[in-house]
Amino acid sequence: MNVEIANTPRQRETGLMFRKTLGQNNGMLFVFDKDETLHFWGQNTYIPLDIAFINDKKEIVAIKEIAPMSTRMIGSETPCKYALEANSRYFIENGISIGDSIELDGDNIVFLKKIKE
Repeated sequence: MNVEIANTPRQRETGLMFRKTLGQNNGMLFVFDKDETLHFWGQNTYIPLDIAFINDKKEIVAIKEIAPMSTRMIGSETPCKYALEANSRYFIENGISIGDSIELDGDNIVFLKKIKE
């Protein structure tokens, strides 16, 4: 997945707002300075999105939906350092689930499947 990095307060605040499209294999990775409970919404966002909340070990701990133009807050429930927004159903369609992890390679994210015990 090719990602844009949002790692400043302004970039994180704006995110994917006001965009009409997002490429099929594109997303936005929000990077925070430390683990914290994260909150997102769909206000001023025209694209239906899914969001993966990711902890400091780069493990996906939750995947949720963000409805377009919604002011309903979507939270991580546990402290996370990263959040990854992608098109609606991206994670399901690509077999990505809770427990999987990510690696960042420049502007690309590689997903690593959790090893089943």
